[in-house]
Amino acid sequence: MSSKVAIKGVMKMLDEGSISTEDLLSDEFFKRYSSVKSLEEFEGKFNTAPANGVTKEKYAQEIIRTYTEFRNIDEMKNKAIELYAEE
Repeated sequence: MSSKVAIKGVMKMLDEGSISTEDLLSDEFFKRYSSVKSLEEFEGKFNTAPANGVTKEKYAQEIIRTYTEFRNIDEMKNKAIELYAEE
């Protein structure tokens, strides 16, 4: 498990823009924690419009729940930061 210092360092780098989403959400991340193999494949799941009455947030959450081990974007982001900090 990563140290809190390493995780804080990654979060600071994210805030500064020195780490991109692609760095965090690597193919390795998706292979370990989802049924898709890459960020591109995951993003492709968002190409359809949500059903009537479904907000974009609920639609995104449903995609995350369906294709990953996470319940929401915050869990996914936190695990990605933790994994990156371990490297």
